[in-house]
Amino acid sequence: MVKINIMDKKKISKRDKVKKLVNSRTTTSIPLYDSFWEDTLTNWGNLGATSIIADKNKVLNKDKFDLNLSLQKHFGFDFNMVFLDNSLRMPTKLIKEENGFITVQDRCGYTADKFIGLSRTMHMYNHVNTSKKVWEQLKHRLDVNYDNLSRVDSESFFMKYSEDKTWKESIEDINTIYTNNKYTFINSYGPFEAAWRHREFSELLMDSVLDELFIDQMFEAHTNLIIETLKKALSMGLKIDGYFLIEDLGHTSGLLISPKVYERTLHKHHKRLGDYLHKNNLQFFMHSCGKVKELIPLFIEEGIDVLQAIEAKADQDVAHLSKEYGRDICFMGNIDIRKLARSKDDIKREIYNKVIPASKNGGYIYHSDHSIPPEVSLENYIYAIDLIKSL
Repeated sequence: MVKINIMDKKKISKRDKVKKLVNSRTTTSIPLYDSFWEDTLTNWGNLGATSIIADKNKVLNKDKFDLNLSLQKHFGFDFNMVFLDNSLRMPTKLIKEENGFITVQDRCGYTADKFIGLSRTMHMYNHVNTSKKVWEQLKHRLDVNYDNLSRVDSESFFMKYSEDKTWKESIEDINTIYTNNKYTFINSYGPFEAAWRHREFSELLMDSVLDELFIDQMFEAHTNLIIETLKKALSMGLKIDGYFLIEDLGHTSGLLISPKVYERTLHKHHKRLGDYLHKNNLQFFMHSCGKVKELIPLFIEEGIDVLQAIEAKADQDVAHLSKEYGRDICFMGNIDIRKLARSKDDIKREIYNKVIPASKNGGYIYHSDHSIPPEVSLENYIYAIDLIKSL
């Protein structure tokens, strides 16, 4: 087995470990991060996950025990995730809660039915942006109002219908989190992801064929809002290390829009965002589901430093991708959740066949190839993390 040199953990913080890896495109110690489905946390909690967490790793969130954050501390994850809201900021409210569903009018511009306590596909409807004329009436909502409530927060804006904090309150909360010396990135929807949530998914895809000028206007407005929000927050003393763009551009067999349409529309906005981030010494992470390897050369041009999650079932292998692109971009993820749900031998092969070559070929950060579903047992997950650390 190939051994990867491990630095003395006492001599370098988690933050500096990640920064150095991303800057050098060299893995000397593998950073860790992952995401868990809601029902995974419920299952693991029922199976006694709390018993493995030392008292020093138990986290109270709003005076309640937070299993998610406590597991992150227990497993030694290297990242803090905080949030940026680049939505239309439509009026939000809880419409109803019954029969295992919650219905929320969301700030992004749609109504959604969601399973309570389960991570499942949501039913989204009543999208507000129904035409160009309506868009002209809505787009002012993407201006940053510096006298209003904050567009950054330590809590996720996803389906949030409670009141937001002031700029001062939210930045103080994030900066308190920053003091734990983990790498802190701020997360928001990308221009494509943000636009379809008010325009409606199939309508935006049709726009990409029939009216590129229209989608370009939406993409530009959301990109402007991300940059202006960061400018405002940084000027008030916000402390972060990087930005995490959520931009799902593929499905399991291909792209949602053609490479040519991507290059004519989204590419320039991602590049403008990348240029802004690098001028402000912030690293650029991008999450995309689906088969997006065809776009990696364009991602590199845009200044994206780290690509995540590299979905395995979409015919993507980080060992091969890192060999081709590892000098120009870091990879985060690709550990197949289907393999994590199988035997320990399957898990071991998956990790050895991907993590070792990817780490040798450039910068690699551990993550599953999306997030951990309830089919993955707590025992298997502990084994996988211990195996990563043993490298």
